Amino acid sequence: MTADMEHLLNVRLCERFGDVADWTEVTSLTASHLRVVVSALGPEDALAFLTAARRALDEEESRAGTIHLGFGAHLWTHLEEVSWGASALARASAWDAMLTMHRLSVLAPDPGFGSHLDSALDACRLRLVPAAAGL
Repeated sequence: MTADMEHLLNVRLCERFGDVADWTEVTSLTASHLRVVVSALGPEDALAFLTAARRALDEEESRAGTIHLGFGAHLWTHLEEVSWGASALARASAWDAMLTMHRLSVLAPDPGFGSHLDSALDACRLRLVPAAAGL
């Protein structure tokens, strides 16, 4: 991950969750896994991957209380639509990090996995369109 991308991700996380020293344990752990996703895939593929993850989370939440296959299955379905530039090893690393983050959010639901994903999505969007972001 480039220093610029690291900075953007940290800024977005701090805007949403406050000073790093005040983050909950789950936010600190999730932030490190978000860095793995972005570092492994790069901002463009990470944006596609995180968008698929957000859709999978939304789908999982909309099906709460019903029988369904769960986040991993929803993510897999949404990733079938993605065109990748990243290697298979990078995709596997991002996949494992995402499933770990999801599991952490189940164990410690506050502040919410969606908030973490949204912060990373914002950072990737800003990295890909710096002029629009005023950077």
